[in-house]
Amino acid sequence: MTLVDQLSRYIASKDPEAVLSNFNFLVSGFESEIYTFDLQRSLSSPKNYILRLFTGEGATEKLIREAKGLSLLQEAGYPVPALLLQETEPGILGKPFEIIEKLEGHALWPALASAESSHVDQLLWRFGGLLAQLHKLDWRLFAVDPDVYEKNPRRLLDEIISQYRSLYTKYGLDGFLRIVHWLDTHKHEISVRPAVVHQDFHANNVLLGSEDQLFVIDWTQFAVSDHRIDLAWTLLIMGDLGNLDWKKQISDAYVSAFDHLIEHLDYFNVIVSMKLLASTVIAFTFSPEEVGLRPEAVEISKEQLSIYKQLSQQIRDITGLTVPELEGVLERIGRNGSS
Repeated sequence: MTLVDQLSRYIASKDPEAVLSNFNFLVSGFESEIYTFDLQRSLSSPKNYILRLFTGEGATEKLIREAKGLSLLQEAGYPVPALLLQETEPGILGKPFEIIEKLEGHALWPALASAESSHVDQLLWRFGGLLAQLHKLDWRLFAVDPDVYEKNPRRLLDEIISQYRSLYTKYGLDGFLRIVHWLDTHKHEISVRPAVVHQDFHANNVLLGSEDQLFVIDWTQFAVSDHRIDLAWTLLIMGDLGNLDWKKQISDAYVSAFDHLIEHLDYFNVIVSMKLLASTVIAFTFSPEEVGLRPEAVEISKEQLSIYKQLSQQIRDITGLTVPELEGVLERIGRNGSS
């Protein structure tokens, strides 16, 4: 039985009058395969939907996180695609899956790269405001046990530190473990502010709709954490690895919309730079799949290599620490030639 036959049978079990048509493969990535189709229910007009099959390690957990995030965010009025159905049982279609509405539009990043400067300014202001809007939602509605973080917000930092300590111990990354120890030692200086976070909020995960509205997609890392873990990652991806002018504009828009002083961002800059650089070391030393990357994603350009060295220097400036395994990998990449 083909995938479209399996999907048709599944949908008929939910709505016998529904008619599926125009089923097409769209794209596949490291953690999912995506298809599009039309669905006509009762006497309504056909609507476009996406079937997302989750693949690889942790597929079920990613589906559960995304489905929970989409449902709660839609209830809160945050602009995300509507979730129609989700199933963790792999026996139905061969893999865990979700069905969500297909939004008309395209990724924001190409629009930013090609638009007139005045329009870019407007889009970046809205983008920064959209991130702040997420962080201003009542995080208690999204947490399994909000009382735990109400009583001890710093537990969120403990969870981050524990996660990276476990990962770097697994791979024997002693230099990165020293950074984790630095984070642990200095966490008492940080006043933690819980928020709903995306953890990969950048312009390729934001869609510019056909009517100029913005929607946020790809919620597999949805969580409650400190809002600065999101902000720092966004500024890293959009600014350091994207366009430095964008970095300041996004930061200004975020601060204006968030209405709270952003303190100790350097602490979170260390976390996200460590995350990126350690993933690079693991990918080059062991396997890209170990850190959720496609093999082609580990190709590093000369420009990227320079930025990675700058991030390494930033960590040294803030913490006073050097990471030997990182320096070794960056030297090897430079010596062997980058694309």
